[in-house]
Amino acid sequence: MKLTVIGTGYVGLVSGACLADVGNHVWCVDKDVGKVERLKQGIIPIYEPGLDEVVKRNLKEGRLFVTTDLRDAVNKSDICFITVDTPPGDDGKADLTNVIKVAESLGDIISSYKIVVTKSTVPVGTTNRVKEVISSRLRQRGLDPDKLIDVASNPEFLKEGDAVKNFMKPDRVVVGVEKESVGQALHQLYSPFMRKMDRFFQMDIMSSELSKYAANAMLATRISFMNEMARLCDKVGADINLVRNALGSDPRIGADFLYAGLGYGGSCLPKDTKAIINFGREYHENLSIIEAADRTNDIQRKWFWNKVVKYFGGEEKLSGKKIGVWGVAFKPNTDDMRFAPALDIVNSMIACNIFICACDPVAKDNAKKIFGDKISWKENQYDCLDNADALIICTEWHEFRSPDFDQMKKLMKHPVIFDGRNLYDPDVVREKGFDYISVGRDGRHCAK
Repeated sequence: MKLTVIGTGYVGLVSGACLADVGNHVWCVDKDVGKVERLKQGIIPIYEPGLDEVVKRNLKEGRLFVTTDLRDAVNKSDICFITVDTPPGDDGKADLTNVIKVAESLGDIISSYKIVVTKSTVPVGTTNRVKEVISSRLRQRGLDPDKLIDVASNPEFLKEGDAVKNFMKPDRVVVGVEKESVGQALHQLYSPFMRKMDRFFQMDIMSSELSKYAANAMLATRISFMNEMARLCDKVGADINLVRNALGSDPRIGADFLYAGLGYGGSCLPKDTKAIINFGREYHENLSIIEAADRTNDIQRKWFWNKVVKYFGGEEKLSGKKIGVWGVAFKPNTDDMRFAPALDIVNSMIACNIFICACDPVAKDNAKKIFGDKISWKENQYDCLDNADALIICTEWHEFRSPDFDQMKKLMKHPVIFDGRNLYDPDVVREKGFDYISVGRDGRHCAK
């Protein structure tokens, strides 16, 4: 098939490259000239394991094209995917400005039949709105939209850090359509990714759009629930990891997304929970469970930071301290800093006049754009600890999971670890001579 993917952000680039990798001809369109030129050279703007190989391979084989010429790409294609960003506004609602601009452009360009697919995460009703915008522009040009366009919704469920694998071997492909013929076309497009088992879920457009928000709201709720349980564990002297094992063994619950920590971050869960809350309000439906999950996520970072403040005897005692930070990305295997828990932790440190020395395998450049020279960066994780008063772990990168505690203790001025990701066995770390403060496992050791 011949496809246009409009927007070369995280979703667009992964989708376009993977669709090209199974033999389709894909035109990835972006208005950023510099970005397009870099992509043509195989320079990837985001860190996503395996993506650079897929992009370079398909550029070389002539199946993937990167361009700023939307008209040329659309004219050559059968299906157009809208994958531009929908950032949250000040009120938490999804900003559809870029989606609507693309729809207007398509309405000015389309002259032969196309299927237009919204793959951006959009509120319920957006795909129909896209259809109305395109149709209006086509009518202004004297063309019949009923003969020239069909629309569909195809939300993405990619997991950052594992997105290429997710796309190549999806656990589900959800599409919302008005016509059976459109569903058949999209089924054919995705069938190469589902040879072992068909996981194609065809439904109406409204249900398709809501499925993405519902999925992310559920994941956010699970994480926030466990963080609330972690705070209770600290109060009563229980261990959240033992509680998690008991919960996860129940097949009705399952083990995924039951890890307590600093809360969720990234480009999806924070944005989408706020968006669905606001969408519910528009329909006078109080989504109280999701609201609580969102509120708990904000509380969790403050709660963890208060552990640091309490340990040192107050914020005034933190001024002039040196603290090492391991990891600033919102999760491992990505350089994404959007809504990362480390943002709140580091900003609290800056406010207390703490000297911050940090290490992150890939997110340093993005963090520098946010914090400037307020953080001293080290390539080696142990270099962050030289004469440090404490270590705070914000991201569970693999290289942080089994460190040399003896070397750490020799380097640090005060051997104390604030582990926001529960990476270590408390007994083992304390036997090494550290004060060890984690999430939901401190009630037996710390004064209440």
